[in-house]
Amino acid sequence: MKDDRVYSWDELVKKFPDKWVVVEDADLTDAGFIKSGKLIGACDDTEIDEFVISCYKDNKNISYERTTEESGVGIVNVEDFKYAVK
Repeated sequence: MKDDRVYSWDELVKKFPDKWVVVEDADLTDAGFIKSGKLIGACDDTEIDEFVISCYKDNKNISYERTTEESGVGIVNVEDFKYAVK
């Protein structure tokens, strides 16, 4: 699929639940998570690897991320996250 529309992360999560989204020209957080970008693909778990490889072969500047994390992944995707130990 190719949409070419710029989506915010919240829009991508709502429109493509449980999918891998691939965007070009991404605006990223300091931690490298997608804030927004031009959608060029939405893939399931069986399609993402092949699609990402084809994007790299075409020299596309992409970022990709799953809209719903699997349990136990251990990724924190928030703005201004701080960790303190007392």
